[in-house]
Amino acid sequence: MNQNSKLARSIKFLLFAALILPTTPEIFAQGPPINTDTPIMLGLEGRGVRTFAKFIRKATLFNDSEEIADGLDRRTTVRMAPLAIPYNLLSERFQVGVIVPFISIDSKSINQNISSFGLGDVRFFAKYLWLQIDRRQETFRVASKAGISFPTGNANKTPALGSGSTDYFFSTVAGWIRKRIGVYLESIYELNTSHSSIDYGNSFSYNLALGYRLLPAVYETYPSPQLNVYLEVNGTTAARNRINAVSNDNSGGTTIFLAPGLQYLTGRRWLFEGSLQIPVLNRPNGVQLATDWTASLGTRILLF
Repeated sequence: MNQNSKLARSIKFLLFAALILPTTPEIFAQGPPINTDTPIMLGLEGRGVRTFAKFIRKATLFNDSEEIADGLDRRTTVRMAPLAIPYNLLSERFQVGVIVPFISIDSKSINQNISSFGLGDVRFFAKYLWLQIDRRQETFRVASKAGISFPTGNANKTPALGSGSTDYFFSTVAGWIRKRIGVYLESIYELNTSHSSIDYGNSFSYNLALGYRLLPAVYETYPSPQLNVYLEVNGTTAARNRINAVSNDNSGGTTIFLAPGLQYLTGRRWLFEGSLQIPVLNRPNGVQLATDWTASLGTRILLF
């Protein structure tokens, strides 16, 4: 091959690369939302480990969605440390995983102080990416997930570490990323079963996440450190439980959180993130302690 042919082939290759590269994930890379799922099943969501510490504080008593005084001064603090292990199986479109939670609960009032610690209910899931549309510096993807929750947490402890029931969940998440901006929508339906005399009410959750990559504005090399900011809306509506076929009026309800968060990627393998969930709508049914806030701080690690 003469020198002119080599030069022509090199120019063609560079032109082809210039057209193709802007459509790859690295160009519009953004870390996954903190409290919302993602349809991007690559990198940190593909073959890795995620763990975080989550704190839930309940200290405000409600009666039919109205805050009331609590003569018993009840306060509950929940500390969770889930270990999530996702794995892309056979292709980048199909993912399986397991979530193993460890839970500590402290419940206090003026006449008692009780606590429990141990394994919670373990979840297995499978997720499939069924729509992917990539354009120049832009992608739109939709994935669906289904899973099962096993009653591995001790439901007989006080406070209980699990529900004692085998439950099922189904979700769909859509994500649109263009350059530095990401928008994610997720819906989750949980089909809950029974334990002993309790029939647990089903629930429906709905999440919206808005993400923006603060740094870098433009990638000069990839991978490189990355700083993302997120604002999420996370809501759940749960039906009332039934005890011996009779509706329990002091169960279920609706809570919607506003959740700002910050996320830092050191490069390809490590991600650190934190989020604070503040309730903007607290409507538990009947008389219940409502969630005052939740906070989470964690990491995700790409293993290989």
